[in-house]
Amino acid sequence: MAATLACALAACAAPQHAPSPLSGAIRATSAQGGGWRSEPVIYNGRRYAVSFRNAGANARQVRVAAPGRRLGATRGDGRIVSQIASSTVAHFTCRSGKARLRPGSLKPRDGRWHMLVDCL
Repeated sequence: MAATLACALAACAAPQHAPSPLSGAIRATSAQGGGWRSEPVIYNGRRYAVSFRNAGANARQVRVAAPGRRLGATRGDGRIVSQIASSTVAHFTCRSGKARLRPGSLKPRDGRWHMLVDCL
């Protein structure tokens, strides 16, 4: 009986937000004062690094890279990258949870893609 009571009390005394076992596997980084924020993204089993910063009231300047490899520069690659960027920006920065690529802003350069994404 005493062991049961001690166990119950220990459970109550445990921290409310215990660290996840995966908390050290992938870490996001952020810069203070309007700098770049980077988020790791896994899409279709591949890793991407999505970096973004404010570029106006509802706009975000976004870079998408793939650690350890160059991204292709085809129209299909651009479509995938723009979906990754829009989804990431919508999740992390848009109050509405919705974002879209600004038309004409998607450009491949040096194995990465650069674009502007607007929160809706």
